[in-house]
Amino acid sequence: MKAARLFGPADLRIVDVPTPAPGPGEVLVKVVAYAPYGTDLGVYLNRYGRYVSAYPVGIGADFSGIVAALGEGTQGLAVGDRVAALALDHCGTCANCTRGRTNLCLSPDHAKPARQACCEEYTLVPWRKLAILPAEVAFDDAAMLAGVVDALNAFDKLGLQPGDRAAIVGVGAMGLGAIATARGLGIEVVAVGGRGKRADLAATLGATHVIPIQEHGDDVSARVLDIIPEGFAAVMETTATDWGMALAFAIAAPGGAVALTGGGTLPVSNWEIVNRELRIFGVRAGPDQARALRLIADGHINLKPTIGAHFPLDRAGEAFALLSGEQARDIGRVIIDIGA
Repeated sequence: MKAARLFGPADLRIVDVPTPAPGPGEVLVKVVAYAPYGTDLGVYLNRYGRYVSAYPVGIGADFSGIVAALGEGTQGLAVGDRVAALALDHCGTCANCTRGRTNLCLSPDHAKPARQACCEEYTLVPWRKLAILPAEVAFDDAAMLAGVVDALNAFDKLGLQPGDRAAIVGVGAMGLGAIATARGLGIEVVAVGGRGKRADLAATLGATHVIPIQEHGDDVSARVLDIIPEGFAAVMETTATDWGMALAFAIAAPGGAVALTGGGTLPVSNWEIVNRELRIFGVRAGPDQARALRLIADGHINLKPTIGAHFPLDRAGEAFALLSGEQARDIGRVIIDIGA
């Protein structure tokens, strides 16, 4: 089969590799659509040397496809099913899994997420990571679930209800997914970040205000507070960068809550958290894949406007070069079309 493999930072090649066979608990999925996002770009560039320790290595996490073969012990799936994959695997039996918090599985076997590779014609997936697509959900939409699933988790933690207002920091893949999800749930959104057409996409998806940046690291907190002087009771940070985290805390209101999807050291001290009575939530992906798919199927969430380009598998290198370059400011999501 054809597969994308990294042989070094930004050195992506299409090679021939054997088609794998599913073992116990595994499903062989024929990949149809793959949508790279920020973590994939981190792997592609091996930012800070933390993503890849040895080459060659596969790439890709957020995808949709068709079940091609089943290993022993799989449940609820059949060959031919249209499916999408969760970011995280889980045991299904621990206390958190039985309460529906599968993203916080307590099994030591799932403490460190296994690297998924889906920029290839076929990929092996643990069966619990897969959800069957409703008939109304297209493969492209199902390949962009990460931002929606993260947002659902974040909004639940922030306690947001229809009519509430929230700030979304970042308008990359995760941020655009969060904005579309907020609109689908009736939450008012102020989007912060982005340049070029990405900022325009935030408005298209339903953000009532968009505060773009002029360059990387641009501090626009004063401009945000000009619009909402009291700050935001709820902020979701989607970039996992120092810039995004600093901005999120700068625009949070006293007594407000900040949901973080990643990043480094907090930009606020313990005393600042205490004096402002801030609440901080971590968002580790999310357990609501089926809910995300249903919201898309019912027409509440529309991710299609975020798609800026399609590339075939043999041009995956061009897709990643585009997403990691200056032109990315004018591109929303990119879909790599792999199968049919």
